[in-house]
Amino acid sequence: MIVVFGATGTIGKPLVTALLAKGAQVRAVTSNAANIQALQALGCEAVVAGFDDAAALEQACVGADKAFLVTPAHLDMRSWKANVIKAAAKAGVKHMAVSTGLGANPKARLTFGVWHSESQELLKESGMDWTLIQPTYFIQNLLWQADSIANGVYLDDLGGPISWVDARDIADVAAEALTGTGHAGKAYGLTGSEALSGADIAALLSKATGREITVQAVSATDSRAAMVTGGMDGETADAMVELSGLAPKGYLAGIENTVQQVLGRPARNFGNFIAENTAAFAR
Repeated sequence: MIVVFGATGTIGKPLVTALLAKGAQVRAVTSNAANIQALQALGCEAVVAGFDDAAALEQACVGADKAFLVTPAHLDMRSWKANVIKAAAKAGVKHMAVSTGLGANPKARLTFGVWHSESQELLKESGMDWTLIQPTYFIQNLLWQADSIANGVYLDDLGGPISWVDARDIADVAAEALTGTGHAGKAYGLTGSEALSGADIAALLSKATGREITVQAVSATDSRAAMVTGGMDGETADAMVELSGLAPKGYLAGIENTVQQVLGRPARNFGNFIAENTAAFAR
């Protein structure tokens, strides 16, 4: 049995599907009871457990030997991860894969690097085997801008090249880490196979939609305000702005070939994702 925490998220949902396709028994965990029926329809067991409910988290792990953990970007994500790690270890889980962030390590200086590193170190000290899944920005984030792109504008709040990764590749690597061999004790930095600027993305969108998509730069101040308006707490929004500030310096453009190494196939690319979702950007 493999327990998936964060099973309805951008990584968790395709991970559940990938694990089931491999013939694994899956228990999907959600904090919202309204998601149970949809998860069960995928062919897995589904249970409710909030990240702050230690008893429910431990119960969700009973009978499982492996687990995957991902949380939203949130001020409480360190305590949430700590709660799950402790519950899993107490319930007898033997191997956990946790999604953190590219470059997270004890020497990290960025806020997110520090937060993710704390969770990683706690997992390493838990007594369970561990695998670190460390992705960069998700290609799927483009869907947040569907309305703006449909109106002809790509909003660039990064200002530099990013080696975007498809969340389905993250899920596939995690699925392999939890069902294959030789993945314990590994840290997998995950990117796509190319680094794209805002202008590059606008060009791909223009080609796919047959319309001119222009780029509009978004300031750090406006980006932070939009995140807070959208419900993000101020401290996490500050951390997001801090991270995006690395892009203009080229620090988020590095390419890792981990997807190819782990899965034996190339990483999915941005152009293909746009082609798959052209209808969302052309309405």
